[in-house]
Amino acid sequence: MSDNNGRRLSFIVCFVIFILGNIGLALQTNYVALLILRMLQAIGGTAAIALTYAVVADIATSAERGKYMGYAGAGILFGPAFGPTIGGILAQYLGWRAIFYFLAVFSGVLLVLFIFLFPETCRNVVGNGSIPARGVNQSVLGWWQHRMQGPDATGGGLKPQKRKVAFPNPFATFKIIAEKESGIILLYNGFFFTGMMVTVSAIPALYGNAYHLNELNLGLCYIANGMGSLLSSLTMGHVVDWNFRRHAKAIGMTIEKGKQQDLTYFPIERVRMQIVIPGHVIGILGLIAFGWTVKFQTHIAGPEISLFVIGFGITAINFARCLMSAGGSAAIVPMCNAMNPGWAFTFLALVYVALIAVVLLVMRDGMKWRQNLEEKKRIREERQEQS
Repeated sequence: MSDNNGRRLSFIVCFVIFILGNIGLALQTNYVALLILRMLQAIGGTAAIALTYAVVADIATSAERGKYMGYAGAGILFGPAFGPTIGGILAQYLGWRAIFYFLAVFSGVLLVLFIFLFPETCRNVVGNGSIPARGVNQSVLGWWQHRMQGPDATGGGLKPQKRKVAFPNPFATFKIIAEKESGIILLYNGFFFTGMMVTVSAIPALYGNAYHLNELNLGLCYIANGMGSLLSSLTMGHVVDWNFRRHAKAIGMTIEKGKQQDLTYFPIERVRMQIVIPGHVIGILGLIAFGWTVKFQTHIAGPEISLFVIGFGITAINFARCLMSAGGSAAIVPMCNAMNPGWAFTFLALVYVALIAVVLLVMRDGMKWRQNLEEKKRIREERQEQS
């Protein structure tokens, strides 16, 4: 939807869905309504995350994208870092419904700021910025500036394009999953994101039994994981850009700042996956340490340090994620009860040891897969032009 109609419209739809979901959650009185409205809330929230990364892709070249992805990721991870603490305070003193009222009001304020200030970035709508935005694709600030500058403000720019709202095909996403190149990465990242989600979702049950914490103190325990994720997001983005420059120098490719490079024969997959390997190992060690420190009920600093390590390692892997984590979050507490936390998280870590093969496979064959995919796309476009 955002590729055809622009990022702004898609963001606004996400905000509205998220706000309505939170209002409904604050007012609902039965489990079925809670389940359905949580799904609605998740649709708005997770789609907005994907749109955030799409905006980064709009405005940053491949050589500079790492650090901007890091900044965007840090903003996204601010919620998991401090949200549970805020939620714990609200639940402790105002009741759990206050959490959803807070989210609705906070999102409403952000929506107003977004409508007034956020410019359109989608290249299909505004090109490289030379095509003026119009209608819902134009921010209130942009509209006011254009009005104050007069009708000739666009100068040599192109005229605004008339666009019809195009409704997305929800099944088109499955084509991406079916592609070998994308499917492998999505599966790999899905497993790792599941590890982080099952860990944080197990905290109330595991800490409640081991350390007898109230809601506020449980909320504070999430900060360690969130801070690890924030630190990883801010640092690994710069490391990715450094590795890009290193490989470009090795093959004699000149990087022109602000201009997209031709990556047909550039090993971008190797550049990205080399950064993943340290996070992969760190995430495995963090999962094992978390499980066994909780199992033996060490000082709470033990599992908290492990949570920080898990957040740092798994965020370094961050590509795409969420479906598998839902099932994993539901399964982890029964696993801990059946196997004890130490063996449950060790089992999860062993799965990740096996997944290192995926990293090596993509590093070896990723560029060849991408070139084959681009060749198929070129042939398909030529056939369409001939017909």
